[in-house]
Amino acid sequence: MKVKNLSVLLAFVFVFNFVDAQVRIQKVEASFIANFMRYIKWPGQESIKTMKVGVFGTNQAIYDELNITINGKNVGMATIAVVEVQSAEEMKDCHIVFVSREKLFKAKKELEALGANSVMTITEEQNYMPKFAMVNFKVVNSKLTFQLNQELAKQKKIQVSSKLVQMASS
Repeated sequence: MKVKNLSVLLAFVFVFNFVDAQVRIQKVEASFIANFMRYIKWPGQESIKTMKVGVFGTNQAIYDELNITINGKNVGMATIAVVEVQSAEEMKDCHIVFVSREKLFKAKKELEALGANSVMTITEEQNYMPKFAMVNFKVVNSKLTFQLNQELAKQKKIQVSSKLVQMASS
């Protein structure tokens, strides 16, 4: 009986630590996204009144973190609005779209349908850089880093500052 109780306790501790680590990563991802907006320039940005940051699917944790971190704040003259998106049509209204690792396969068709629209797509794939992602988060040596697809940014007419390029990992 003691072995069973110990096993249950250890399983609970493991799950709790995993969930806690995921929440910490999402807090850092939200901070990264907030800072990216300072180093990116979208076409016609001077006339944009609302900068939309979309979260694909129902990823409540990152959605909540983005709401806490950036929703209602300003970038230049624009106010940031965090929204949930489900389709390519909804994504086209956004300036940034975040797709979690769990939703990546489901979102692939919608992300490819964006084509040349000036939407900064952000993913979190550990093993490779998705071809439709402008930014990809990954953990390297226990630290969150990001990869940057400069060619895709050029195709979408999004200007990326040299500082952001320098911060990106390969």
